[in-house]
Amino acid sequence: MMHDFAASRSHTVLLDLPLSLNPSNLLLNTPVVSYSPTTLSRFGILPRHAPDAVQWFSSSPCIIFHTAYAYNALQGLEETFNLVCCRLNSSRLVYAAGDLPSPPSQLLPAGVEDTCLLHYYRFSLSHPVDSERSSEPPPSHSFPLSAIPFEFPVVPIQHSMSPSRFVYGCSMRNGTFSAALGKAAKIDCLVKIDSRALIAAGIKGGNGEDEPVDERTVAEILAGQQARRSDMGRPRSDCDTISVFALPENVYAQEPSFVPRAGGTCEDDGWLLTYVFDEAQLDDSGDPMPGAKSELWVIDAADMETVVARVLLPQRGAPLHPSATSPYR
Repeated sequence: MMHDFAASRSHTVLLDLPLSLNPSNLLLNTPVVSYSPTTLSRFGILPRHAPDAVQWFSSSPCIIFHTAYAYNALQGLEETFNLVCCRLNSSRLVYAAGDLPSPPSQLLPAGVEDTCLLHYYRFSLSHPVDSERSSEPPPSHSFPLSAIPFEFPVVPIQHSMSPSRFVYGCSMRNGTFSAALGKAAKIDCLVKIDSRALIAAGIKGGNGEDEPVDERTVAEILAGQQARRSDMGRPRSDCDTISVFALPENVYAQEPSFVPRAGGTCEDDGWLLTYVFDEAQLDDSGDPMPGAKSELWVIDAADMETVVARVLLPQRGAPLHPSATSPYR
């Protein structure tokens, strides 16, 4: 089952993940969607004008619903394909979205937490591989860029097939997307990550698949921004590799879009646009009261602090993403 893919200017990556959709499971009284935590994830990287030259790579089991960007690069004489995506290490959200309990076979080992993190993969394209699955090599690099929950990534469209410095996405002060992406996750933070800096640091540090380059929590990042605000009058996003825009209490956002400034000279010279809803407009049963309205917020993507405009909508906005049901209100 593949929900997304990524492309560089010359190659496309197909995600063959151990998540399957089989309607015949209904006859067996088992969930239509199933995940195999013991089956490797596979990445098929193919030149778009020579798809028969696909090269397959294998890595540890995971789920990837959304990719951020991909690009080719030369490391000395070695050509590499690089992928930045949101990687889940658990299938809990698949079952939670269907209001189903996770089977015991899906439980993570003791001490391992559900995560949905911004992740970096590097694959070497310089050495052709055999077509047999057992001979598929692993990626040369695989590590999370940050330890904070991160989903619905977006980059400036002109950088989606080239090295993008900044990735914007959704996060939260508490909870994770893994636990229940389609049910309980409430986006109360928008995040800007300097992926270029964190990729370089992770490669230099030799980070492993479960070793985030930046290990701070959302609360720790916000505390650092507050400290800089006290010292300099306002936080600057170029002072840190991660910037967090925290929404007011009980106000929640949806998946953002990035709009560049006409004639802008920097990659982050533009705005994030997102629909928000204030849950003070919900009644005691959790339903929107008559006259409840959403707003469109325009946020300065450079400083990740300034709300440039708030546009009142005539009614409560519907979620932008198919999996963003009631919790995003």
